[in-house]
Amino acid sequence: MTPTKVLIGSENSVKIESARQSFSKFFKPVEIKGLPVDSGVSVQPFNEDTFTGAKNRAEHVKRINDEQSLNANFFVGIEGGVLQLHNRWFQFTVIYILDSQHRDSFSTTGLYELPDWIVEKLLAGIELAHIIDELTQESNTKEKQSASGFFTNGEVDRLRNYTQAITFALIPFLQDSLYFQ
Repeated sequence: MTPTKVLIGSENSVKIESARQSFSKFFKPVEIKGLPVDSGVSVQPFNEDTFTGAKNRAEHVKRINDEQSLNANFFVGIEGGVLQLHNRWFQFTVIYILDSQHRDSFSTTGLYELPDWIVEKLLAGIELAHIIDELTQESNTKEKQSASGFFTNGEVDRLRNYTQAITFALIPFLQDSLYFQ
């Protein structure tokens, strides 16, 4: 049986594993590979730039796929950012999935509000991951629990958060007659 091949625009182990868990629910066997690509947005994107960064990542890995004839079926971009709504700031992550037929889908993780003092640091150009590293006195928390894990006392870590969002981004591909007519 030919595996469904998925390329992800990142080498982050949590992003790769969340894609593996999500795609494995619906496609068997599945082959996941992360590739380092640039998001084309700042390291701490805000608002629309978060969507742009996720889309750029998926499009970059599709371009690599086409240039190197890797024969992947899906291309995934995952970009964390900060969104302003109702005069408050929220952390969220955007998932963008593109398939080999150029069909696409967006989804996001849930939103959670950030404290004002963290927002001030973000607006000053400090990446949320660095702030969480400092708070937890750990390094590279974005490969571990991340901000969502820190704020929920480990209940909703980055892996769980991303896995659900990737599953939601797969909906149009699972229900293609409803979405791609």
